[in-house]
Amino acid sequence: MSEFAPEIVEAITGYMNANQAESNLVIVKTLGETTEATAAALVGFDSEAAVFSATVDGGAIEVRVPWSYEVTTRDQVREQLFSMLDRAVALYDFE
Repeated sequence: MSEFAPEIVEAITGYMNANQAESNLVIVKTLGETTEATAAALVGFDSEAAVFSATVDGGAIEVRVPWSYEVTTRDQVREQLFSMLDRAVALYDFE
C-alpha cells in the first residue's frame, strides 16, 4: 500500500489514531461517503490516498480517501490530512 517508510506510516497513523480519532471519523463520514460509520482509524496511506478502517454495522471496512494531489513527503501527508479535516468539517452535520 505505502511508498513511505514503515516508521513514517507508524508515526502518522499512531498520532492520528491516538490524538485525532474523532477527526478520522468525520473524514470517513463525509469525504469517504460512509455516513453509517461509528468509528474510524487511519491504517495507512500511499501517494494517492489515506486509507481508513471504518466500523460499519459492527464490522470493519476499508475506506480510501484521495489526497487533493499526489503526495511524496511526510510533510505533504500531514498537510493533506489537515486539509481533509478542514473540508470534512465544512461538510459535517454536528447535530
